Amino acid sequence: MSSIAEGREAEGWEYDLVPLPDGRVTEVLTYGTATAGTLLCHTGTPGGLVPRPLFGRVCDDLGLRFVMAGRPGYARSSPRPGRVIADIAEDTAPVLDHLGVDTFVTMGGSGGGPNALACAALLPDRCEAAAAVVSPAPIDADGLDYYAGMGPENVEEWKLAERGRELIGPWLKRTVAGWGDLSAADFVDSYRGALPPVDQELCTTEFGDAFVASTRKATSTGVEGWVEDDLALVTPWGFDLGAITTPVAVWTGKLDRMISYEHSVWLARAVPGADLHVIAGHGHLSVVPAYLPDIVSDLLRKAAARRESEANDDSAA
Repeated sequence: MSSIAEGREAEGWEYDLVPLPDGRVTEVLTYGTATAGTLLCHTGTPGGLVPRPLFGRVCDDLGLRFVMAGRPGYARSSPRPGRVIADIAEDTAPVLDHLGVDTFVTMGGSGGGPNALACAALLPDRCEAAAAVVSPAPIDADGLDYYAGMGPENVEEWKLAERGRELIGPWLKRTVAGWGDLSAADFVDSYRGALPPVDQELCTTEFGDAFVASTRKATSTGVEGWVEDDLALVTPWGFDLGAITTPVAVWTGKLDRMISYEHSVWLARAVPGADLHVIAGHGHLSVVPAYLPDIVSDLLRKAAARRESEANDDSAA
């Protein structure tokens, strides 16, 4: 595997610890000084903050600044036991203020998808567009067979999470034992039932290096962040998808076995006006490296169209 910086600065990437109003701190990773806009990214579950070269290149091409904030309990970010998905908005606003960011577009992959949608719902004056990529739907999604098409590893994990911290915590601790030296091959072996061949092959690439480094970083100080994420994902999210007015796109791979593409179909129906992209031949991990320029460009188009529409409304008034 090639070397990906973990816990240290790589060229153009900067780490910071941002104080939050309640006394906690959150770890933040930024890249670039571009002024055309800000891309706020939410990591998957588990997800640690490490430089992501592909995101850096796309942001350079589009003139964007990259921002990623660690969720509570991961690495140096203070824990927040009992948090729900909606709480990410309360933690995100002071990070943006600290960085001098007013408006932004956002995307989240896998367990980060609900957090991107929370920003769209709860920070509508700042979040100009959002993308949920290979995202789960809410556990109480009406009419969705939640675990259908999901790999056995994920089914076991999330059903334990439904039964509470006292079961999912020890299970995750056993899972990550020895992950300090986690390799791409180790990850594939651990999640083979949830990874189609296209995802398994991706783990041998630069993107796979960053993904595995992120997983190592996320669990470097324990599993509290992962526990909190899992519990938040299998309880009500705390906001109304049907009330979202921010433009939203939902992206998924037809071969996804971590989270069935049917979750994305459900989300696209639940969020008013959301666009749905179901991509043949792709799984859970492969959508982002194959389509990241399209995903981010689409966010910028949606944000521009929203600003134009709001300007026209103001003129008409």
